[in-house]
Amino acid sequence: MAAKPVRTQAAARKDNMAEAADTTMTDADKRALRDAFGSFATGVTVVTVLQEDGTPRGFTANSFTSVSLDPPLLLICVAKTAHSCPTFCAAPHFAVNILSEEQRDVSGLFASRAPDKFGQTDWHPGPEGVPILPASLCSFICAHHARIDAGDHVVVLGRVLSFEMRGGAPLGYHRGSYFSIGLEDRLVNAAAGQGGMRIGAILERDGALLLCCDADGRVSVPIAPARAGSLTGLVAHLGGLGLAVQLDHLYSVHEDTQQGHHAMIYHGTIDGPAPEGMVYLSLEDIPLDDVQSAPERSMLARYRQEYKHGQFGIYQGDAEQGVMRVIPAPPPEG
Repeated sequence: MAAKPVRTQAAARKDNMAEAADTTMTDADKRALRDAFGSFATGVTVVTVLQEDGTPRGFTANSFTSVSLDPPLLLICVAKTAHSCPTFCAAPHFAVNILSEEQRDVSGLFASRAPDKFGQTDWHPGPEGVPILPASLCSFICAHHARIDAGDHVVVLGRVLSFEMRGGAPLGYHRGSYFSIGLEDRLVNAAAGQGGMRIGAILERDGALLLCCDADGRVSVPIAPARAGSLTGLVAHLGGLGLAVQLDHLYSVHEDTQQGHHAMIYHGTIDGPAPEGMVYLSLEDIPLDDVQSAPERSMLARYRQEYKHGQFGIYQGDAEQGVMRVIPAPPPEG
């Protein structure tokens, strides 16, 4: 009896790939996939270039990615249907301008089909003559490195020749809407200014948290001094103790009924030796029973679990109950 031919895993993968290639997406499928892609929150950029006749061109895109440090590479994706696609594919140089939260109107302008976009915003020629938007957080000047055909888009790889960085908060984009990271900071500071609000932070370094520890062994997260109860006050206070702090997102908003106050706790990273009255503790070594505040004890226990899985949420409530929100369609290309 003849043996049956063995179908290898490689052959199975090849057949599956062939099936995927033959699958035709309906318009409804495409809309659903676009919405799914939009689940990923991104920053917003304006990509600029000069035409052969010296006319500046640009479009809004959130399809921007850093690729490599050695050599320094980044990429952008250009829709083949975009009027500027041939120009970007052929130009020897281009720039990527990362927009700040104050540049929402700039994003809308370069996402539109306005005939004179550069006449309606500030810009200047940068290295290699490519247009630079001076209010941007950062501008990368790139040489064309490679071009890859990718379905209905073209992936353009750029080699970074130089870049300019400025301060500020980035403009974000998620599920078809803009959002501002800096706005959250201002709201927290405004709430703190009303009184009865404590501003603190869970600060991590290599899997350990920086915690305050008093003479009786009671622990707590670092809190901004009452005289400067704000995010900037917290960072300045820790900086004065020789610590470098980088806050990233709001982690918990809770009420402590026993202590009679509300608290807003940020998450961030920290570097520097623990000053007097503070200690670095690994997550497993945190003595939860010695955390005096019940909501803070619950928060630290939750953080320990979330850290294991690498997924964090923002909590709003008290020690008993609350709401957890997990931290989560690209702009048109001109």
